[in-house]
Amino acid sequence: MEQGLAREDWHPPRDPSQEMPFWQAWRIRWNAWTGANTKATDHDVAQVYKSLERFEDLTDAALEVQLKRQTKDMRFRQVNSDVGRMTVAEAEKRQQLLALWCLAAKRKLGMLPHVTQIRAALEMRNGRLVQLAPGEGKTLAIGLAAALYAGAGRPCHVITANDYLAQRDAESMASFLALGGVSVVAITTETAPEQYAQLYQADVVYATGKQLLADFLRDQILLSGAKDPVRRRLWEMRQDATARRPVTRGLWAAIVDEADNVLIDEATTPLIISTSEDNPMLVEAVLAGKKIFENLTLNEDFEVKTEPVPDIRFTPKGERRIEELTYLLPAFWQFKERAQGMVSLAVMAKYVYLRDRHYLVDEENKVVIVDEKTGRVMAGRSWSHGIHQAIEAMEGVELSSPPKTIARMTFQIFFMRYHRLSGASGTLQGIETELWKTYRLPVVKIEPRVPSRLHVEQVRVFSDPVPRFEAVIDEVVKAYEAGTPVLVGTRKIADTEALFERLSSLLVPCQVLNAKHHARESEIVERAGEIGAVTISTNMAGRGTDIALGRGVLERGGLRVLMFEPHEAARIEWQLYGRSGRQGSPGTALGFVCLRDELLAKTFGPIYELIIRHSHYITSHAFLAKAMIWLAQSMVQRSAYATRQRLAEREQRVESQLSFSE
Repeated sequence: MEQGLAREDWHPPRDPSQEMPFWQAWRIRWNAWTGANTKATDHDVAQVYKSLERFEDLTDAALEVQLKRQTKDMRFRQVNSDVGRMTVAEAEKRQQLLALWCLAAKRKLGMLPHVTQIRAALEMRNGRLVQLAPGEGKTLAIGLAAALYAGAGRPCHVITANDYLAQRDAESMASFLALGGVSVVAITTETAPEQYAQLYQADVVYATGKQLLADFLRDQILLSGAKDPVRRRLWEMRQDATARRPVTRGLWAAIVDEADNVLIDEATTPLIISTSEDNPMLVEAVLAGKKIFENLTLNEDFEVKTEPVPDIRFTPKGERRIEELTYLLPAFWQFKERAQGMVSLAVMAKYVYLRDRHYLVDEENKVVIVDEKTGRVMAGRSWSHGIHQAIEAMEGVELSSPPKTIARMTFQIFFMRYHRLSGASGTLQGIETELWKTYRLPVVKIEPRVPSRLHVEQVRVFSDPVPRFEAVIDEVVKAYEAGTPVLVGTRKIADTEALFERLSSLLVPCQVLNAKHHARESEIVERAGEIGAVTISTNMAGRGTDIALGRGVLERGGLRVLMFEPHEAARIEWQLYGRSGRQGSPGTALGFVCLRDELLAKTFGPIYELIIRHSHYITSHAFLAKAMIWLAQSMVQRSAYATRQRLAEREQRVESQLSFSE
């Protein structure tokens, strides 16, 4: 890796308990409401284009010299903590620097950034979240913003939704940013740990939030919680030359790609650093609990409610039956409540946590968690409180040792430790208030450069799953026969495999992208836009996936997207639809709804049976089904927001009481 810009060795994280001053928050909101921010950005964009005209005749060598000189010069100017109060001279310098970066993109990547990308880069550098329409070039806009941050000589992290995007985006931006002396790397789960320290020295690091938080926590454990430069220096003085050293350079700026997923959906999930701890008593109890469970009968000895939260209740007969079989348990677990608790774990492993939906069993016979929101495997993670071991017992694989927690932190608390936080996404609608309340981040919507030609058809409604399944198959076959590439998005691994088997029986060649086939992701995505291509995917293809259209596809109407069932948030649906109709190209999208879908069943509760009884009327009036979906999604999102708020408040209390520095 090339040595990048001159930099500070380490930058301490921000204290998340420090609230933004009232006057500063008020000024940000006032400027957004009055349009002052928009006017200022309009002026900056105009000045960037003027500078571009002036620099156009620079040779490649002269451009490189200018870029490196001005990037280093901006290091001292960007230290100013209040970017909204830059001097006129500083603003002009930044405009010129951005113009040079735009010219570098044109020379190196063959892409001259257009007005929406320049505007997005400026907004992100000013500490805002940007909503960009799909296909507007979010990757390059983030690269430009990272280039502006890099001159500060402080850590700049670009946080992506998954390793695939981190590697892809870092590779696409590396040669372009190197022209200005800015080093770029990606750190993923495939990266050797012994390379971390060297890679974190780069000016810009692309990685997932999980990777960055895990490395941050490991460093904090190593440093015994030292958070300020003085304590860190004292720690270093006490170590000998062979001691293991921290790998990160601290926290300064973060640009979050797919910001709604990273900052909202995953925000309250804790990342836990743990070590395996042998607990033979628990392992024995889990196996015994499974044996007792095998002697019980559903609805006779126990009842299971999976929504809205899992609830298991034993009938009087079931309680007596468990009491009769408690001799199978170790003595410690033979008390009534403990015995029922161990049997409950077995019930949850059978009826609540479902294979190929919540988890899968890999080639090494290990239980691996699947992220329902993204459809990706969550390697290295495990459920706590014996649930993971109960699932392993139910699957008949070797039981892992339960983890012992060493350190934990939610992603929300971690992101709040950055001094500069910004980002972009195509779907920030409906969560603007939460983003402001949680992170003090305003959302700026940037109008697309060209009008969208994506045609979203009227949703099709069915009363039963089988007709819906066949309707999806019919749509795929029609598209295949017409040569139109089609992408089918599902929520469950099982649905992708059922569709694959049915289409294969009809001699329709198709590719499946889910947690079981994630290793072939780039290969499958690369071919998904070719004539006659059929791709069936979980949510893996819904975020950050750019499907390039093959020759002749535009004449066939572009990519066709089919949504197998509705999601809990409309913005996730729009992420899927956004794979089509990008950059003004034509495309179509069609959603399918079954009144027995999980979203409706778990949301409407007591009136759900009434909905099913009148299904014939609802299916003949699509607007009623759309209204029901909108209401269900709104209810789920309100509930999720309230849950996130409660968890965040609890985590902040824990953070203040159990700080590393204490």
